Amino acid sequence: MGQTNRPKPLRQGGARNRPGRLSEQLTKADCLKLIGASEAAFAAGMPLNRFITIAWGKSGIDGKRSVAATGQFVTRAREWLRGHGHAMPWVWVQETGDVFGQHCHLLLHVDRSMKDLFGPMPLRWVKAILPERYVAKTLDTQTLPAARSAASNPLAYEAQLLGKLHYMMKTAPASLEEPLGMAGRGHKPWGQSCPVYGKRAAVWQNWKQWREGGALIA
Repeated sequence: MGQTNRPKPLRQGGARNRPGRLSEQLTKADCLKLIGASEAAFAAGMPLNRFITIAWGKSGIDGKRSVAATGQFVTRAREWLRGHGHAMPWVWVQETGDVFGQHCHLLLHVDRSMKDLFGPMPLRWVKAILPERYVAKTLDTQTLPAARSAASNPLAYEAQLLGKLHYMMKTAPASLEEPLGMAGRGHKPWGQSCPVYGKRAAVWQNWKQWREGGALIA
């Protein structure tokens, strides 16, 4: 179960970006960080309840700039929510694909009271970051309905969240799926690969202080 303590302000974290570093797959450390930070958000009483995909490549941002663009999006969202008095746990992965080009998948928490105000903001932030005009379907946003009752029905939330995380970690080696407890959590096969410049995964900075407070994933 999540703690009832008031969460401390969150800051964007992660290792220093190295835009010239090219990799093909997520590492075990990346996966553990994504799972642990998601558990920590639940423990902090801030379950990840938005799933956002930004296809930067559709709107003119190439592979060497897409990680920085994702970071700018997270900063804008985090500072906007902080300005309204709310913290924002988040995790993201970066990928490259034939359909989306350079893109990211992002899970984050938006306080329930901010739902309506938050709605139009992601599109506004993406348009502000793009070097040229917005191309249709660059941005896709979804909610995780089970997050509304995560405290009272954690198993339903667990299933929904792990389905998203399984999808986000499909570029991890297939041999990690079962040891990480992710087998059967999603339909996309693991072991896929794609070139990414810079960080493939990042999470909110203060997640470790909440991790021991209550694990969502057994």
